Amino acid sequence: MSLHKRGLSKKTINYHIVAVRAFLKFLHKMDIDCLSPEKLELAKTEPREIHPLTQDEVDILLASPDQWATNEIKRLRDKAILWTLYGSGLRVTELIHLRIKDLPSE
Repeated sequence: MSLHKRGLSKKTINYHIVAVRAFLKFLHKMDIDCLSPEKLELAKTEPREIHPLTQDEVDILLASPDQWATNEIKRLRDKAILWTLYGSGLRVTELIHLRIKDLPSE
């Protein structure tokens, strides 16, 4: 209730509850008597709405290195990054960890 009074959203409050649950589970593993983690319930939240980009927005995004990059090498790098993310559906962290050995050799 105190988190709600501070004006935090339901989603943020749920993150706090999940953290407390994890701590309570740790205490149970250490045989420390405490409240059962299952007694803490998460608030109901609305499902997240997904708004896909329009074709015009995609075109603007993919053309952005041409407008903002001052160096030709950086412009080409940024275009390759954007096209790889767009064409493959990779997340940024997945692309960061991608190595040449991970790509098919054919």
